[in-house]
Amino acid sequence: MKNMALIYLLAGCVCLLSCTSEREYPSAMRQAVSCMDDRPDSALVLLETLSDSIAHAPQEIQMYYRLLTIKAKDKLYIPHTTDSVILSIVGYYREKGDKERLFESYYYLGGTYRDLNDISRALKAYHQAVEVGEGTEQTLLRGMTYGQMGILFAYQELYDESRQMMRKALQCYGELGDSVKYANTLATLARTYNGKNENDSALYYYKESYRIARKYRKDKLAAGIAGELGCFYYNEGQVELAKQVLLDVLPARRKSGNVLLCLGCIYKDEGQVDSARYYWGDVLKYGNLHKRCYANYYLAELEKAQGNEDLSLAYDDQHRLLQDSINTITQTDVVEKLHLLYNFQHEEQKNYRLALENERYLARIYLLVFIFIVSVTLVVIVIQHIHVKNQRVIEQEKRLRLIQEEQYKKSLAYIHDNELKLQEVEKQLLEAGKQSDTLRQELLLSQRKVLEASKHQSVTLLSNSELLEDAFRQSDIYAFFHQAEHGDLKVEDENWDALCAAINVAYPRFTDRLYELCPKLSQRELHICYLIKLSLNCMSMTRILICTPSSITQTRKRLYKKMTGKDGTGDDLDKLILDL
Repeated sequence: MKNMALIYLLAGCVCLLSCTSEREYPSAMRQAVSCMDDRPDSALVLLETLSDSIAHAPQEIQMYYRLLTIKAKDKLYIPHTTDSVILSIVGYYREKGDKERLFESYYYLGGTYRDLNDISRALKAYHQAVEVGEGTEQTLLRGMTYGQMGILFAYQELYDESRQMMRKALQCYGELGDSVKYANTLATLARTYNGKNENDSALYYYKESYRIARKYRKDKLAAGIAGELGCFYYNEGQVELAKQVLLDVLPARRKSGNVLLCLGCIYKDEGQVDSARYYWGDVLKYGNLHKRCYANYYLAELEKAQGNEDLSLAYDDQHRLLQDSINTITQTDVVEKLHLLYNFQHEEQKNYRLALENERYLARIYLLVFIFIVSVTLVVIVIQHIHVKNQRVIEQEKRLRLIQEEQYKKSLAYIHDNELKLQEVEKQLLEAGKQSDTLRQELLLSQRKVLEASKHQSVTLLSNSELLEDAFRQSDIYAFFHQAEHGDLKVEDENWDALCAAINVAYPRFTDRLYELCPKLSQRELHICYLIKLSLNCMSMTRILICTPSSITQTRKRLYKKMTGKDGTGDDLDKLILDL
């Protein structure tokens, strides 16, 4: 009899287990499971059809039914209002030892506390979920858990911890090839960099997130990221770009508190008070706690500026109430202690920071070495440039001095100076004759001979120069250009060629000397030098060259600088050219 009782007991247990196996789940539950990810609204409708009959089902089916209901509501963003149901589910699966469903239960327990604004408990639940799920193959759920933890840390402004969680989530989604969640996580990562004012990195991750969303044609996700990117541009001071992006995305993100709040700020800055009031009013309807707090603050300031004191006070009161709620939720110190209490990858964080510090240290060293090398190179280049410039000036001065000395020997001044020297030599010869100083007389006679020869040569050269210059002034080309100064004649290229030839005959090597003084002489500058040699004034030049007087004046000043290496006026250039 005892053996028979034992057999019956075992048979009963087998029947019980078979009744609670997954195959025995109600059809509506199995259908809900199959469409949960793609159509959570349909899943919830299917589950609600079992709301009356489920109370008579075995406990295992009831618990799984409740877990599926919480899961469907979570996917539909229906806030959880109590933790009693999910706590019973956690307790059941913990006692049963079902790791996979316990993992899910802890995840939704974290989501429940998140909706109840109990951040400490939410993080604790997510941490327990990670510990339980470590040995399972639920990569997607693991990535989602890390993602939620990263978001909570970001809300508490614990950006380093948030980034660590987001990178773990990215690794999970990368393994699965889930582009939507990968792009979403990149956007959250961008927020952490934005929160720490590391704007280059923030912009990179926003753009990368948007690129992936667009690549896989996830228009709704792309619109959400674009909305955040528009707000980022506004905070960066790129107002027009921000406005363009936000207005483009507004139809798809009509209830986005971020987009509405930022557009209100832009219109307020532009002085469009009604538009600002309209968008901030929409934030009060659709925005989350933080966005509604900001909107009330901005509206209070706006109405105060508009002289609506009563309305301003009402918005200010609402702002204070919401700010108190936010202060209650934001418990950074508590979260940090909780984080340390559970030793959440503490050593890894330490090593990460140390590695980061080493990278920064090496980067600073490389930057300093680079700056040093660049600085030395620039100093060498500058010194070399100054040396070359000084050498060029010295050579130019030397060329100018040689030309001036050559011209001086053909001038009346040289002849006059030579005459004075001859008179002095004659005077000294008389004195030497009186003193009977034969040796000195011979030296003075040789000196007189040289001076007389030099005088004769200078007189000859001057006479020839005057003849050549007179011939030039009587030439047809000279007359042509003096007629052209009145604007009556058009100067062609052949006229310039003829003038060049005539000037070089009257003033030998004139053009060559110009190029010696200024190797990079332009054709226009050369023509101005020819016209100066013709003794034409500035107004005459403007009519021949068809330009403004100021252009001629500036060219003459610039040309004098190029020829002499010194600043000067147009008159200084005229004197220099006339003396050549």
